[in-house]
Amino acid sequence: MKNIKLFIILSFVLVLSSCEKDFTNKNQITNDQVYSTEAGIVGAVVGMTNHFATSSYGAIVEVPGITTREIGITSTFATPFELAQGGTVLPNENTGVAKIWSRLLRDKGVAEEIIANIDNVNIEPAKKAGLKAYAKFFKAMTLGYLVQSFEKVPIDNSFDGNAVFSDRSDVLKECVNLLNSAINETDADAASYINSLVSTDFSFADVLNAYAARYNLMAGNYQAAIDAADKVDLTAKSVWIYDGVNQKNPVYQFAVFDNPDTWPTDNFGLTGDLAPDPSDGRIAFYLSPLDSVGTDETGAWPIEGLLGFFSSESMSIPVYLPGEMTLIKAESYARLGKLADAVDAINTVREKTDDVFGINASLDKWSGDSGDLKAILDEIYMNRCAELFFSGMRLEDSRRIHNEFVPSKEVDVKSERNRNFYPYPYEERINNKNIPADPAI
Repeated sequence: MKNIKLFIILSFVLVLSSCEKDFTNKNQITNDQVYSTEAGIVGAVVGMTNHFATSSYGAIVEVPGITTREIGITSTFATPFELAQGGTVLPNENTGVAKIWSRLLRDKGVAEEIIANIDNVNIEPAKKAGLKAYAKFFKAMTLGYLVQSFEKVPIDNSFDGNAVFSDRSDVLKECVNLLNSAINETDADAASYINSLVSTDFSFADVLNAYAARYNLMAGNYQAAIDAADKVDLTAKSVWIYDGVNQKNPVYQFAVFDNPDTWPTDNFGLTGDLAPDPSDGRIAFYLSPLDSVGTDETGAWPIEGLLGFFSSESMSIPVYLPGEMTLIKAESYARLGKLADAVDAINTVREKTDDVFGINASLDKWSGDSGDLKAILDEIYMNRCAELFFSGMRLEDSRRIHNEFVPSKEVDVKSERNRNFYPYPYEERINNKNIPADPAI
């Protein structure tokens, strides 16, 4: 991150999770001290951003990636093994599931504190507007990633550990509301300040519209999703940056570095009619050939080496991908019954040769049945799996587009996904009296 040293905040931002315990430390800096000055607020923003980019992001890619066959397993270590087997074999104690939960709640808690306190701090108006909008974006983003993995989540963290859980529809509505509020409050000066603070490549206005498009799609607000996607500049880049020393690319750490036990699967984990065309340029973009397979107990999935945005510890990772915007429009058109427009958007992605990040399928037009909604949605799903590989979106996409599929409660190492949602972590269950029952599957 530019302009602010990360240690300013990492040493004293308080973690606010819904399962928080109350331990008193007379030497600990209080929330009032952290969030009562401009330096404290800015430090909180930088620390929150760094924690998400280096810690939370890895969890939201790795854990659902195992569940949805993006990732093959080459060991019998308990955490990935349980995720690969799925069903009711997956326990509340699984540390991968706990990582998604606790890390995203931590980031969300910091965003909530910024939102709650910033109006009481003397900051130049443009900076204040940008910081407040960025905190709203962060709360929306972390809520969105949480609800992609859990059936119900707390919209607001709680100091007493008993946060109230909300249904998925209400959470997505809150995500959209937060982003709309941030968009309305962010003028050019506010956006410029955030761009300079967060990354060497960051376009805050485009990020806000991109995530508004994403969560409107997930919420079923299809025209709003199209409208937001249309506002995104597809030539702009927004990335999380890493220096390879203190801030290391988290996906490189778990999927590339030091002969890991989690590897990307061949053909993006797609099989049968969903398998990509062998000439699809996205295969070579993301994958390098590796003549190996995962363990028999986890499906013996053919595995490959990982390229794309993850082949070194200092590579930047996109905050969103331009291709996602076009595919959001394709799916929204399809859901609205505008099948010809959906096919046009699919072809835009298939024929793309000038992607700003170099993700180019370079294929011919789709030759499927342009009057068959299911066939169109399957083609959209295949393209999302290829275009958005290792982005943390696969479980949500599989559940939404292939909602007719019901995962088995038994061990399942071959199906497209082996869970719909994860069980709530054990620590949350024993500490929060409001926690719902675990989903059946």
